[in-house]
Amino acid sequence: MLDSTGVTATDQAAGLRRLFRARTARAIAFVSGREACGRTTLLVRTAAALAKTGQGVVIIDENSGANNVHSLLGVKARHDLLDLVQRDYPLERLVQPVAPLLSVMSAVRLAADSRRVDSSAAARLDVALRQLQEGSSFVLIDCAAPSGKSHSPLALAAPHIAVVVAAQSSAITHAYALIKRLARERGRDGFNVAITRAQTGPAALAIFHNMRQTARDHLDVRLDYLGSARVPTADHLAGALESRLSLTSEGADWFGFLPCAAGAVSLTAR
Repeated sequence: MLDSTGVTATDQAAGLRRLFRARTARAIAFVSGREACGRTTLLVRTAAALAKTGQGVVIIDENSGANNVHSLLGVKARHDLLDLVQRDYPLERLVQPVAPLLSVMSAVRLAADSRRVDSSAAARLDVALRQLQEGSSFVLIDCAAPSGKSHSPLALAAPHIAVVVAAQSSAITHAYALIKRLARERGRDGFNVAITRAQTGPAALAIFHNMRQTARDHLDVRLDYLGSARVPTADHLAGALESRLSLTSEGADWFGFLPCAAGAVSLTAR
C-alpha cells in the first residue's frame, strides 16, 4: 500500500536498511512489548556507563511520554529529527550534549509520522546519520510504538534489537508477541533480550531460557541474553553491549548508501 508520499512501507524500510550501513557505531534499538518495564531507565543508565568508559554515545529519543530520555537527563528537546527531514536543519542543531561523550536527540515527531520520509528526505537523513555514526561508538534508540502501530523504520533498520522484558507474566507475553510480529512481518531472525525486575539473576536467566526455547521451537528465531537489571536500581548493560554486540562491518545493514559526507564531525560532547 502506498502512503501519502507514494513510497511503500516496504520500500521505505528497505531504503533505511541500506541507509544504515555502519563503519564505527554499534546501533541498538531498545524495544519492549509494553511500557512500564524500565526500558528507558535502563537505556539511559547504560548510555551513561558507556560514556564513562570513554565511549561516545548518542541516544535517539522516540518516546513521547513524560518520563522519556530527555526528561531523565534533565534537558528539553529543542528540535526533532523531523526538522532535518522537512526543513533541512543541520544535525548540530538537533544533537544536545548532556555530559562528556554523551548526547541526545529527539525523533519523537519523526517516529510518529515517518511517512514524511520520501526519497529526498531520505537522502538528507542519510548524510546526517553518517555524521552521527562517525562521531560515536554507540547509537542507542529508545523506541516507543504507539498502541496498535509498528515501530519506526529508523528503529526497525537498526542492526541490533534489544527486547526489554519485565519479570512478569503479562510483560513476558507481550514481549513474545512483539518478537513474533517482528520476526514474521520484518524478517528479523535474531534478538537480544534483557530481563528487568527479576528477584535474582538466576530467576531472570530462567525467564530468558524459557523465552529462547519457545522462540526457537515456534518461530525459528534466535534469542541472545544481554543480562538482567533490577530497575530502578543502578544496573546497566554497558559491559554486555561492549562485549557481546559486534561492530557492524562494511556491507551490513546500517548508515549510508550515499557517498560519505566530507568532513564528518564528532557530535558527542568531549
